[in-house]
Amino acid sequence: MKYKPRLDFDAGMARVEKLYTLMDPCRLCPRECGARRRAGETGFCGAGPVLKLASWNAHHGEEPPISGTHGSGTLFTSHCTLGCIFCQNFPFSQLHNGEEIPPDRLVKILTQLSRRGVHNFNLVTPAHFAPHLLEGILRARETALPLPIVYNTSGYERLEVLELLDGLVDIWLPDIKYADNEIALKFSRCADYVEHNRAALKAMFRMTGGGKLELDDDGLATAGMIIRHLVLPERLSGTKASFEWLKSELGTGVHISLMCQFFPAFKSHDIPPLDRGITHDEYLEAIETVERLGFENVLAQDPEEHGGA
Repeated sequence: MKYKPRLDFDAGMARVEKLYTLMDPCRLCPRECGARRRAGETGFCGAGPVLKLASWNAHHGEEPPISGTHGSGTLFTSHCTLGCIFCQNFPFSQLHNGEEIPPDRLVKILTQLSRRGVHNFNLVTPAHFAPHLLEGILRARETALPLPIVYNTSGYERLEVLELLDGLVDIWLPDIKYADNEIALKFSRCADYVEHNRAALKAMFRMTGGGKLELDDDGLATAGMIIRHLVLPERLSGTKASFEWLKSELGTGVHISLMCQFFPAFKSHDIPPLDRGITHDEYLEAIETVERLGFENVLAQDPEEHGGA
């Protein structure tokens, strides 16, 4: 079945214009820093007025329903609304490496990706550049194949922004990183992660009609939600509490991706216990927790392939 966007160009652009109004003064993420980005001011994330991308490619490392056989058309943004000391993508999330991409160039990038046969457009940590990215996708409809849009996020989101994205985004790919704000503050510089993350997950769940993951005949996601959880050493990610909350609020039918690929990166090399990868026992405990709670749709990884200790 051929993918068809839910919003036409005019309706989509009306949403994009509203997103741009939230960029200056900036209220695109829960920090609501108020930076006058069009005038060159920057807030916590460091993003300015122009879209900045670190890379774009057909990516094969996402979950199977996202990557498929031809890859996910992944656009990695520079900057981030979190400050994770263990970020594996720190050169562009924390050090802000990347290239400024004007609107016409973005359309060309999207067109090239679609012609390579990617299954979707995958926007990675997109909140601070949401208006730029969505405008580019809308304008690329004349030259690029229409493809599902994946919103690949840390899960630290504002509800006002998510409501504007409803109808533009097809597949939500959020994290549930922590169950404790003190840990979130210590390791991701975010003192209010848990409440904003949980509110965002509930909104995404509602917008996807109960989190249902819709697949086409080839097993590729066309709509829905997959919640990611990266297991950290010594239970720092709060797996048990996180999945107890998910069971209580969203039910056990939601699709889960349980990830084991943590390794020391950026500033975590000298900060125990983040100075080591997770052990097989730590990951097995997380899997057992999810199974014991009765989750029905769980994507797990092989620690041998992802460097587990």
